[in-house]
Amino acid sequence: MSRSVKVGLTILVVVVLLVVVFAGTNFMSWLIYRFMPAEVRPARIAFPTAKYTDEQFEALVDSILVDHLGLSPDDPALATASVEKRLPYDHIQRFREAGIRRYEGPKTCLRCHKTIRVKGDDGKYHDEDLMDNLTHSAHYLFWTKKHPNVWGFNGKLADNFAMGKIDRPCPKPGSFAMTAWAALVVTEKGDTMSEGCGQCHIGGQYAVPLGEMMPGYKVTKAEKEAIDCLICHSTDYNMNKRIVVQDPDGRYRWAQDRSLRAALTVTKPRSQACLRCHQHNFGGDIYVDEADPSFMPSILQPGERRPRVRHPGSKRGTPFSPSWDVHAAAGVQCIDCHETQGHRIAKGQHTTTMMANDLPDVDVNCVKCHTTMPHKQNPQVDDYLNMHIDRLACTTCHIPSLQKDNATMRDFAHPTYEEESGIWVYTDIAKETQPGKGIIYQWWNGDCTFLGNPIGDNPNGANLYRFYNPTHVWPEFKDFDYAGWYEKVMRPIAQRKPSKIYAMKLFNGKQHVDLGNMGPFGGMFVPYNLPTYYVTGNPDSAAKVEMRHPMMKMMYGWMFKVYMMDKFMSFMDVDTWNTSRYKEVLELKNVEPRWIPQDAMLEISHAIRRKGALTCDNCHSPNGVMDFKALGYTPEEVQSLQEPREL
Repeated sequence: MSRSVKVGLTILVVVVLLVVVFAGTNFMSWLIYRFMPAEVRPARIAFPTAKYTDEQFEALVDSILVDHLGLSPDDPALATASVEKRLPYDHIQRFREAGIRRYEGPKTCLRCHKTIRVKGDDGKYHDEDLMDNLTHSAHYLFWTKKHPNVWGFNGKLADNFAMGKIDRPCPKPGSFAMTAWAALVVTEKGDTMSEGCGQCHIGGQYAVPLGEMMPGYKVTKAEKEAIDCLICHSTDYNMNKRIVVQDPDGRYRWAQDRSLRAALTVTKPRSQACLRCHQHNFGGDIYVDEADPSFMPSILQPGERRPRVRHPGSKRGTPFSPSWDVHAAAGVQCIDCHETQGHRIAKGQHTTTMMANDLPDVDVNCVKCHTTMPHKQNPQVDDYLNMHIDRLACTTCHIPSLQKDNATMRDFAHPTYEEESGIWVYTDIAKETQPGKGIIYQWWNGDCTFLGNPIGDNPNGANLYRFYNPTHVWPEFKDFDYAGWYEKVMRPIAQRKPSKIYAMKLFNGKQHVDLGNMGPFGGMFVPYNLPTYYVTGNPDSAAKVEMRHPMMKMMYGWMFKVYMMDKFMSFMDVDTWNTSRYKEVLELKNVEPRWIPQDAMLEISHAIRRKGALTCDNCHSPNGVMDFKALGYTPEEVQSLQEPREL
């Protein structure tokens, strides 16, 4: 073999090896994103940061001490090392010793935190790559694949299927995370507002992380570098910086607080950090608890220059704050109950609407702290109250009302103009707060249907209870045998696990639906373009504009059909995803605003009150808050249960 041939073969082997290595790390990611529209592809982002001198660093530390310890700027204690130890911020000394004078995102964090100690299912601890742990969490992905308690209307378990906020419509703005990620709304008054699902995501890219849904994809370096570590870990994170910005290429994304101050005030995540996003769901964007406003950080810091749109009407109406929740008042932190494995956080084994769950096998339950005999204050009634634990969940009595700014019936088809903000918003035609109205009582075994109905059955064996009784039957299915379907498909699922009576939050929304992709239990929502909706108040125009988004065209294409949508529609008990509907939906042909056939029942587990909890007479009386007949009790049982209790 000649020298030139050997050299040629060597070069060929090297090239092949390089291709193999490249393919194993980046090629599949590159290839997958070539299929995606250009506006959603990840890219390297230059986040503005400031470098401090040593003197500026120490001045910044002093300002943190002043703010958190209530010192005056000229207090001589600032010069002593002991005062700094009164703060829970060990990163101050770490940064000082390491010479870190600029925070550069995950790059800075990974200097020390390359791995994370995690307790496995076997109870033993092991080290995981921190970024791998983080980028496979629900808070990054917006979905998980394991759903052992979600059932399709076809009677199939909706498991091994990517599902979460990434592919389910949000009943707040009425759109999908795949399209409504980051947008600017310019009102008639000339004000500019920030809007989109990305405001509650730890990533900093131009779209929800779509690539991870596809096989073989690996998170890119650019995606990792854009992650916002501090929004969860910093006590001094400035939500005023969390606004939509436009980059030179014309694309929109959400800005971050990458200040050195935020980096120096890193701690284990506290409730206020979680509530930067989650209070949006619990208490909403309007209500502030005067007892401690720090539990509403996003309202206190709405965004500078381009404030975030404040959505009226919270989804659950259960603020987690001292005036509403005894745990918040007692200083219980979110992760005290929601167990963590690194960045994977347990949501519990019960759900009706929160489909993404990092740790579906880990329970989050009152009895972990309160035991199965929680009532110990009054010997005259304790035994009687504890006797109810077998049939009633703790929340049934201890969530006696909802915060008044919540939504129970939301109409997107007839928006209302808000004079103060200068935008059109959906109309909440009902905001019920009381038991029996906003709060409905249901038997629940922890499972749910594909559209937010709690699954369960009365254990009396009378088979009189049905959790699915559609109140908004669509005319196309007026002759559908819902009762027969229920007995055949759902009752066996409802009886597979024991149920208790839970307090649930009533909710229904009226939104445009693609009537060419529907079945007896509902259909595919048509999302709204948020700037168009807010500025014009015309939901038809907003739907038409959003349908032109490249991701909607892809959703109605062959790739989404094969990989996701056929399976998605099967859980709706619809045979197939009709891709031919795209052009017609663009023109809103065979598209109408519709209520969901069956009112959704949202799980509620916060706003726990000790004082004001329901008492015996609230339930056990002829006009009690519980409809015992609807709960499947026999006439004899109903009569007995409605009799007042004497204790």
